[in-house]
Amino acid sequence: MEIRLWSVVAEAAALTAAGPGARIHETADAVFAAGPDATVVICTGLRTAEDLRVDGPFPRLVEGRLTGGDGLPLHAFARLPDGCLVLGTARVTEVARRRGLLKRLDLRLDMPLPEHLLTLAGPVGQPGAAWLDLLPDDPVAALARFVGDWYPDVPADSVPEPAGGQPEALRAFHRAAAGRAALYDGSLRVLPEPRPGGPGGTLTFGESGDGTFELLMEPGGDDPPVYYHGLSDQPLRERERLSAYLLLLTLTRVAMDRPGLASGGMAFADRAQARRIVAPLRRVPLRPLRWPCARSRLYAGPDTVALVGADDTDWFEVYVGTRDRASLRRLRKIGLDWASLDG
Repeated sequence: MEIRLWSVVAEAAALTAAGPGARIHETADAVFAAGPDATVVICTGLRTAEDLRVDGPFPRLVEGRLTGGDGLPLHAFARLPDGCLVLGTARVTEVARRRGLLKRLDLRLDMPLPEHLLTLAGPVGQPGAAWLDLLPDDPVAALARFVGDWYPDVPADSVPEPAGGQPEALRAFHRAAAGRAALYDGSLRVLPEPRPGGPGGTLTFGESGDGTFELLMEPGGDDPPVYYHGLSDQPLRERERLSAYLLLLTLTRVAMDRPGLASGGMAFADRAQARRIVAPLRRVPLRPLRWPCARSRLYAGPDTVALVGADDTDWFEVYVGTRDRASLRRLRKIGLDWASLDG
């Protein structure tokens, strides 16, 4: 089958570009194929007309090929709700590692994508998604940008400067939220001021909406570790520190509670269905949360935030909040048996 540049093909057809007998590797955000003819990547990380970002984890064989310069071509595809957009060949321009592990690859397309296809391929350059480009380096600025983009019509209350003694990351959250109730209440609540008395001298800065657990932070420092108290016998440490966690908390509330948004819903989905839900979105490049599921990843676009949680490898718990009714219509067409779908 001939695969024409900028056409839309089925995923199975895209994978054939790697050649016969290719080894297929699937991650939460991408599909890779390593074959005798080429390496194939299918993902949603288009950033500009010619720049593509692929987040890890990376299978060992694929990592070796993409960073070792084996000479085989790399074919890139952008995942769409109903297929894959052919982006053509690409080359690696930047490699990002953390503690020796490959975390991210930046790719440059050999043939830039025409402007009229950018909207089809993803949220690149559109209002409401620019905050994603600040991550993972500056979650504080990303939070402020997100709040400004998503809640411009929600009036900020006249609140005093956050009290001294709080970590700078928490003070920045209060400045961005500016007293808006939509950013404080719901499935996860942030207290106006942290209170002492937590296990081991920790401070309580938030809690779950139903009161089953508390959010703790270590005293001292501008960006301390975060813990859940009540999910297990001992405080459970979150993967990200406070600054990144507060952004993830805000996104989680958008997906789960949908404060002030037009619509959204919740469903249990298999892997293929979850991919279709997040196909137009970009993965938030921070580590997955430990709640509401053991590995809860966030995805976002100009008008939609989705949380995809996994406790096992077969089924995913999916929450979606959107301020665009066109996005809701797309969700309805996926064919899921939604537990709830409003709007």
